[in-house]
Amino acid sequence: MRSGLTTPRDSVRLYPRHRHPLSGVTLLRTARVRLNRLRSGVERLRSCLHKRGMVSSAACECGAEEQTVDHVVFVCLIHRPPHGLHYLTVLDGETVEWLLNICSEM
Repeated sequence: MRSGLTTPRDSVRLYPRHRHPLSGVTLLRTARVRLNRLRSGVERLRSCLHKRGMVSSAACECGAEEQTVDHVVFVCLIHRPPHGLHYLTVLDGETVEWLLNICSEM
């Protein structure tokens, strides 16, 4: 390698160094995938599945017209995370349990 050039390992850092691990990095893969899908809005929610033609209706089981990420996180009485949006970033034990169990039903 020529002098002055760095290896890819030196120049690329996927996760910057922090004193505390990033939220969600230490989760089981299943929970981490579901959390990232929720954060990006592409979870297996009925609105997304309906757009792809995989279900006949985008309606939520709670009776709402459309099951979207915003609906699930803020409004839904059936699927809402136990402590709301804030704990999807802080990730307490109940929210991790929700990601692993209840969220898998969606």
